[in-house]
Amino acid sequence: MQAEYITLSTAPNQAAEVAQALATLPAGAGEAELSAGFTPLIGLSINTVMVLARASQAAAFDATATRLAAVENVTAIDRVRLEAVQERDLACLAPDDAMYTNRWFHVRQSAAEAFEADTLAAWATFESGTDSQVVGLWKAPPRDGVTSYLLIARYADLAAWSRSRYWNRPQAEQDSDWIERFRRRREMMVDSSVIAARCLFAAT
Repeated sequence: MQAEYITLSTAPNQAAEVAQALATLPAGAGEAELSAGFTPLIGLSINTVMVLARASQAAAFDATATRLAAVENVTAIDRVRLEAVQERDLACLAPDDAMYTNRWFHVRQSAAEAFEADTLAAWATFESGTDSQVVGLWKAPPRDGVTSYLLIARYADLAAWSRSRYWNRPQAEQDSDWIERFRRRREMMVDSSVIAARCLFAAT
């Protein structure tokens, strides 16, 4: 499954209204599914809506972007084409009170396979030990020797996210396999950034 991470800039204080419009936008023939829409809590302008779109054919994204750009109060659009590494639990996406992280990992291309292996192998234990849910992991085409990954995950709130950081886990857990994998994974990155967000709509 192919995907795009679409960032919409909006007119001032119109992000929630734009997200509501997207949630009720009928899907056009040959267009991508709007799997989820987010607005930022921390890490990005409040005049922003982030959309995860998915389709089996690349041509669907161009038609979808054209429609999104025409939505009232959308002022700019940025698109990142992605390929699914693993779509783990799309069903947990919901317009609720949870906090969703939209996190980018920028990884040396030479370490991309190892990064994916450590990430996927760590998830089951990470989730059970930290009360978190991984939605999925997607990657962009390599550029200048770096592969960028998008990870979306669900947490009850900011405190739950903070408790899930491996450096905040109790000392007794520091030798856990998932923590060792995450430590090793960090050495493969050249950079990382995270947006804390609220999900305002999700495909049913």
